[in-house]
Amino acid sequence: MNSWKVVLSCFLAGSINLLATQKLLAQSQIANPLQTGVDSRDPLIPDGYGKRQLSSFEIYRLKQEIERLEQTATQELQQGNTNRSFELFYRQLKLARAINTEVEIEALGKVGAIAWQENRAGDLRNIANRLMGIEKKITIADLDSKLLERFAIAYQQIKYPEQAIAIYQQILSNNKQQKNLVAVEANLKTLGELYIAKFNYSSAAKTYQELLTLAESKSNSEQVNFYLNTLINLYDRTNQIAPAIATRERLIENYTAVKKLAQVAKLELAIAHDYQTLTQTPKAIEAYERGFRLASTTQQLAIADDALDSLGKLYLKERQEKKAIATFTQLLTIQRQSYNHYGLINTYDTLGKIYLKSERKTQAKQYFQQALKLAQALDYKVEYFQQQIAKL
Repeated sequence: MNSWKVVLSCFLAGSINLLATQKLLAQSQIANPLQTGVDSRDPLIPDGYGKRQLSSFEIYRLKQEIERLEQTATQELQQGNTNRSFELFYRQLKLARAINTEVEIEALGKVGAIAWQENRAGDLRNIANRLMGIEKKITIADLDSKLLERFAIAYQQIKYPEQAIAIYQQILSNNKQQKNLVAVEANLKTLGELYIAKFNYSSAAKTYQELLTLAESKSNSEQVNFYLNTLINLYDRTNQIAPAIATRERLIENYTAVKKLAQVAKLELAIAHDYQTLTQTPKAIEAYERGFRLASTTQQLAIADDALDSLGKLYLKERQEKKAIATFTQLLTIQRQSYNHYGLINTYDTLGKIYLKSERKTQAKQYFQQALKLAQALDYKVEYFQQQIAKL
């Protein structure tokens, strides 16, 4: 009799262990906890869920529990109990699903943002898959503007810009059809930021061109100038030199009209650099000269310094020695005014080299000696200038 009890006990224990093992295996096969439906065994899920609409009181209770779970999960997270916190977050997401799609999407976005911050790649992927699954199941007729906005925000929160862009494009199309210019502008701004975040500068430029057109139609000069500056930045990043020049010229016109000359000098300098890149030397020289004159007038000595230094080097490249010497000599005056001692040393060195190359050793020596005097005071390239003078 006792032996039968032993056998029966072993059999029952084995069966229980087998069932437990099978249950664990079944659970392990569910890589994404959000793939399963709402757990009817959850004490907060009302009887008859799925067969009837929830009452306002039942929804209230669910929302209260969701708020409590969020607080508890956040506390666990702060204490370093990340796994436990996400167990609570997953239950929160299931309860949100039980209320309605809109509430679930909002919850997925918020928890997804936390998963991204905590570098929880698996959880982030689970949430993203759930979001995309919901989107696939919803018919076009049910996708109202409010729900589309929820999707777009959630995709932004979980750092899935491609999905967010696709949604915002759809929202933009709807708003354009409805001629809702305020909403169109807001959509375009969001899309522009998303394109930049994805390094899609070409699409970003097209988006900001639309924003520029809208700003011009409203005669909003501040916005116009902001979008022009943004476009310049995008053209520079994509090495679109010709559009960059044209946009800078438009900005110069706007600044000149309101006497903001201090901002024009820097733009002229950038245009000069662009023309030099395009090997359009005469235009580059003109732009450098304009930039220098404006910088001098507005006492922007650093820009004036840059303009003359670049212009002098360009003259050297073009083998216009006399103009190069005249430009670098003028640069010395600017550098003395701004106490740019290192700049002075380098300009003296440049002039010394020019004269040395043309066998005018006396002048070369004079400039190297002036450079040496400053170099000794700053303990900078002293040996180099001593060697240059020794050769003469």
